[in-house]
Amino acid sequence: MQIQGLAGGPFQTNTYVVVGKPGASGRSEAFVIDPGKDMAGPVREIVDKAGAELVAVVLTHGHIDHTRDCAEFGVPVYIHPDDAVMLDPKWGAPGNFGQIFEVDAMKQPEDLRHVEIGRMEFAGLGFRTVHAPGHSPGCVLFIAEDEDVVFAGDVLFAGSIGRTDLPLSDPAAMDRTLAGPVWDLDDKLTVLPGHGPATTVERERATNPYLKAAGQGR
Repeated sequence: MQIQGLAGGPFQTNTYVVVGKPGASGRSEAFVIDPGKDMAGPVREIVDKAGAELVAVVLTHGHIDHTRDCAEFGVPVYIHPDDAVMLDPKWGAPGNFGQIFEVDAMKQPEDLRHVEIGRMEFAGLGFRTVHAPGHSPGCVLFIAEDEDVVFAGDVLFAGSIGRTDLPLSDPAAMDRTLAGPVWDLDDKLTVLPGHGPATTVERERATNPYLKAAGQGR
């Protein structure tokens, strides 16, 4: 597995390009996680440089800063069914976000598929998929089977967590997510979040005030 991250768009959202195993064509397959605004071009450059074929877009959740360019690649787009409604900018781009992200020019996926909770494969790579609602109803943690990595979206950041004051957010659900599936993550995992720098589960368990509080309430 090769992972290249890049930050962009109005909110400096992290996009991750993951190159996996060779497909039927003999070329390595790749997928992109959370392609935000203006990320289509840079993603294509990374995939082309790797000599890979992009086969999927995977969304950790449905907010516009993570989904804006999801339909720019002509490949299947995966999202948890609880967040699929957010691809409608009315829900995924509340307030003035629509203007900031130019949603009037946003394409809609032609091949929309649901993330299945349990296990999924992308580009020949296996991931444990864990439902982690709170920041949005359909947040998902993607935990790699062959690498010590979790793609956490806006569930967990270095020193913080995702907001719970947005439409369809649920503070109580976030508390349950932190005390349950997030707390249960292996310490050795590197956390690749939706914003900001990478961190580790071990570091966040020891220093993140939100996660520490959730752990104390278990």
